[in-house]
Amino acid sequence: MNARYLPPSVRKDARPAYLPLDDAIPAREAPVGLACCCPAKATVQVTMPPTAARPHETDLLLCGHHYRASRAALAAAHAVVRSLPGTSPDVAAWIRAGA
Repeated sequence: MNARYLPPSVRKDARPAYLPLDDAIPAREAPVGLACCCPAKATVQVTMPPTAARPHETDLLLCGHHYRASRAALAAAHAVVRSLPGTSPDVAAWIRAGA
């Protein structure tokens, strides 16, 4: 077997297969780019509050379609929704209207 194809647990230069939970929490300032849900451009940043199963906040980047489809569930979860910089004014208006 070639050394390039050894599993990470065997290689000497390998990083751990997991990251501590604190390193997995994203920064507050979300980069404008692709959404977490699909390859569309992110329109909103959603901050999900902690739950019993997830003791920390989680930020999601959603496209307009998936945000509109998820509005009721996000409201029920008490999520905080912010429009991202570069979002067109008409899209930002219906984001605020649905909040």
